[in-house]
Amino acid sequence: MTKASDLRTGMCLKLSNEIHRILLAEMKVGTAKLPSSVHVRLQNLHTGTQTEQRLHPEAKVEDISVETVTMEYSYSDAEALYLMNPVSFEQVAVPRRMFGNYEKFLDAGSKVRIEFYGEEPIAVAIPKTADAVVAQTGAPIHGDIDSAPKEATLENGLEIHVPQFIKTGDKVRIEVETGKYLERLH
Repeated sequence: MTKASDLRTGMCLKLSNEIHRILLAEMKVGTAKLPSSVHVRLQNLHTGTQTEQRLHPEAKVEDISVETVTMEYSYSDAEALYLMNPVSFEQVAVPRRMFGNYEKFLDAGSKVRIEFYGEEPIAVAIPKTADAVVAQTGAPIHGDIDSAPKEATLENGLEIHVPQFIKTGDKVRIEVETGKYLERLH
């Protein structure tokens, strides 16, 4: 058990038999009319929903320890992605919803960090960026619209907008969450 005043961003806790990650924790100092409180923004790791709560600084909450394991992506089906622990060779099914857009960037053997509570996978540590190769794009347009983006299709099938100087075969860095082009890699 941990006091609410000791809660920090990134910690995991159990509230009402649900596992939550703290997205934001801040202490609000009291005034003559209002007592001190701890404001926390929580994400339910099973449903993905976010809630906010106000706790008394001395309130006790159940913090949990989470183990992070680097696993290798093997394959997927309609409901889950299957990852293998490279040490024990044990395979774990992780629900698709935990991966979001990052699933499009996974190849067989890709390393993925999975957080476990006991034997249950509760979260995927998704990187902010991913690299991909441009499979197809049009020729650059010169003239008045040099700064206008053009469409490109990546090898994973994702369609994005890229600058005019990008050509087929170039390796680019993409923001995973939005699918936005960030830079060309050499």
